Amino acid sequence: MKHAKAMRTIIVLFAAVYYVGRLAIFYAGVTGSMEFEEEQSDLVSDFVTYSFLAIGVVGLLALPGVHMTKPWGFWGTMGVCAYTVAFDLWALALVQSSAAAGIIPAAVVAGYLVITRRDYLEGG
Repeated sequence: MKHAKAMRTIIVLFAAVYYVGRLAIFYAGVTGSMEFEEEQSDLVSDFVTYSFLAIGVVGLLALPGVHMTKPWGFWGTMGVCAYTVAFDLWALALVQSSAAAGIIPAAVVAGYLVITRRDYLEGG
């Protein structure tokens, strides 16, 4: 049990750093210091920028539930991870290749949650 709690804490801290990073990229987008590999329309630029905000905020809001092994933390974080992967795949295909890097942390967090889902869904 002690090992499981330590691993959960590591995952929560890892995810928190990742989500804060997404918020930092949002900030770079709204201040104009974020640059794309190729010129993008305002609509695409805004969609990318505000997706970073949504991923960061919702991800951070769900993390206490992950730490406390609450079902809402599991589902909220799984939803953020699913959106993140879908968003980054879209961005990889249509915006820029560096978007692929965002898939890895989301997959790590989602993978951990899938492995430990009983702790969240059975009240364990």
